[in-house]
Amino acid sequence: MAGKLAPAVPAASLILVRDGKAGLEVLMTERAKTMRFAPGAFVFPGGKVDSTDQQNWRWQAITTGRGVFRDFALRVAALRELYEEAGILQIDHRRRAVLVPGLPFSDLVRYCGGKLDIAGMVPFAHWVTPEPMPRRFDTHFYIAAHNGETAKHDGYEAVSLKWVCPRQLLQDWEEDRIPLMFPTRLNLTKLARASTVADALRQAKRSRVVRTLPVVNMSGAGIKLQIDKAAGYGVTSASEKELAVEAGGIAKKP
Repeated sequence: MAGKLAPAVPAASLILVRDGKAGLEVLMTERAKTMRFAPGAFVFPGGKVDSTDQQNWRWQAITTGRGVFRDFALRVAALRELYEEAGILQIDHRRRAVLVPGLPFSDLVRYCGGKLDIAGMVPFAHWVTPEPMPRRFDTHFYIAAHNGETAKHDGYEAVSLKWVCPRQLLQDWEEDRIPLMFPTRLNLTKLARASTVADALRQAKRSRVVRTLPVVNMSGAGIKLQIDKAAGYGVTSASEKELAVEAGGIAKKP
């Protein structure tokens, strides 16, 4: 009899981009090697939605855009995680330059005098952790243009940060210089189709976001991780390198 599936916890991640000297650049964080899952992998800033992210009344006066987005909590979560992991407060403007340590995130936004720029975020991708995994997330990825603030890693989950060309990241992965998870590599592949921030945002607005739930097949020959070609990445199977990063978290069938 199959075991009970772990629930997929709502989560959000931000693909933050800027125009660099050599073209489009994206902000990546390096996961600590002490993390239980995907240690040392390069990922986009992000994490699970918490209770305060879901309190619309807390944010409505300090966010950009008209009305309330259906995915309001996800957008707030992505920007909160960006600040917590990379020190970037993605607001439309700032009246106070000095931050006050220890303030709750919503109070910090109010103190700075700007508005959290949720309207500047464009849906980019939607991935759900495979069903056999013991810890699962229902993650929405967004893309946004960097507001110019300096990035600084938190030293805990993110032990380093780097602005890098998506094509360079993919080359580094091909040449075994960095580890990437399957969704990260495919999202970078999609991002690499653009050469500027304006181009990346335009492509994201025109693209249909497909809910992608990888299927895990385990047999005597090993583990396979596959997605439907309708996801539009041009790739349907995870490589052995990606499985080496992710397979440790796949639960064994009882």
